[in-house]
Amino acid sequence: MYTECKDVDAARRVFDKIPNPCIISYNAIITGYARSSRPNEALSLFRELQASNLKPTDVTLLSVLSSCALLGALDLGNWINEYIKKNGLNQYVKVSTALIDMYAKCGSLDAAVTVFENMLVRDTQAWSAMIVAYAMHGHGHKAISMFDQMRENGVRPDEITFLGLLSACSHSGLLEEGYSYFNTMRAKYGIVPSIKHYGCMVDLLGRAGRLHEAYTFIEELPITPTPILWRTLLSACSSHGNVEIGKRVLEKIFVLDDSHGGDYVILSNTCARAGKWEDVNYIRKLMKDRRVNKIPGCSSVEVNNVVHEFFSGDGTRLEYRELHRALDKLVLELKLVGYTPDTSLVFHADLEEEEKEATLRYHSEKLAIAFGLLNSPPGATIRVVKNLRVCNDCHSAAKFISLIFNRQIILRDIQRFHHFRDGKCSCGDYW
Repeated sequence: MYTECKDVDAARRVFDKIPNPCIISYNAIITGYARSSRPNEALSLFRELQASNLKPTDVTLLSVLSSCALLGALDLGNWINEYIKKNGLNQYVKVSTALIDMYAKCGSLDAAVTVFENMLVRDTQAWSAMIVAYAMHGHGHKAISMFDQMRENGVRPDEITFLGLLSACSHSGLLEEGYSYFNTMRAKYGIVPSIKHYGCMVDLLGRAGRLHEAYTFIEELPITPTPILWRTLLSACSSHGNVEIGKRVLEKIFVLDDSHGGDYVILSNTCARAGKWEDVNYIRKLMKDRRVNKIPGCSSVEVNNVVHEFFSGDGTRLEYRELHRALDKLVLELKLVGYTPDTSLVFHADLEEEEKEATLRYHSEKLAIAFGLLNSPPGATIRVVKNLRVCNDCHSAAKFISLIFNRQIILRDIQRFHHFRDGKCSCGDYW
């Protein structure tokens, strides 16, 4: 009852009072944690369950796989996959579908494909999971090919299928195809677009630089636009350096919600790149007056079955200071092969160039990648998860790191996956 009411802490207090909790009790609390985006607690309870005489069920594993996906915990996900195969739980279509989702979100697309190909029965959810997997990794044409195969097999698509298709078109710059699928979902399949489908269309237009068209698209929607829709366009305005439309969009957002620090930061940074320092100062003052805080960048990397988190600029802990020194040396090596810190991304006019470089150097994704380099064997893939969009400078640095250390780096940010290998990124610098 408490978990259904989203009061997972109250549910945990009840659970802790049970002398000998059964598997149903464990499933209820683990699912509650997973649905509340508290994967660490869910996995902690799962380990406690493993130490008991109880046997996990398919319901348990669905929530545990979801938690692994949230954390990007691939090693644990691999162990669970072996457990699933050993105990015959892969007979459940939902379990295999959850495995596809987990592997995709942990950056192992090949493993997701293997699970899909080994499924004896594939329903709409399984096909859709594979389409979404290709989409988040930037393989737009493969997602479309998967959709064609889905139809050839007589499986009817649903709203998630089209969400994956539209996302795939957006990340791959397939504007005409995206419009075609958007129109098809209603005309042929009777699926009414949701706010997420509209968001994909705004993202599709925004990435392609069609900012005026995207603005009009939102204005003419048959439903009331949400802040997220406008934020999608604001991000596109920043990417394309369009201050004027960005200002109009921010006004729309503030009518709905003026408490999100990221909105202020995005437009402030856009104005700074355009040299509009009066606007920058005004936005920062507005942010201060409204007591709005910036969301700190946070990146995690899994090493030896343990997920390590890093925050941008944090050097207070001893291990962080040691990591900073290692990162200082790393950046010197990168510079020798052509890396140049993009200090235009540091929007403080009063900082010296060296101070700007230091600010960039200790971004959370660089800290996570450096930690992975230091604590994993040569040639091992480094997998990083970031809570925000990866910045241009970190994107550039990751390409150089993949080149000189002969490593594959898989970075999942809030929008998509980036696969860095041999000095190149799978996104083709289109993100």
